[in-house]
Amino acid sequence: ITCVGCVWCLFLARVTKFGAYVYEDGTKYIGDWNDRGRKHGLGHVQLKDNTRYEGGFSNGLCSGLGVLQYPDGAR
Repeated sequence: ITCVGCVWCLFLARVTKFGAYVYEDGTKYIGDWNDRGRKHGLGHVQLKDNTRYEGGFSNGLCSGLGVLQYPDGAR
């Protein structure tokens, strides 16, 4: 049986490693990952246009406190 994201499994997902990944579209992520290979914990994403998010992630999604900075420096 494969879980598709029940609350219990999402709760159990935890930070298991720190690392970086560059996606095919040029987006870069540096930060914590969980045991399911999803962004989870603290990290930052930089998009191809240099928009940047620094903050928390939970199961692959931005979560909690963070800062979004646009290429022109606006936050």
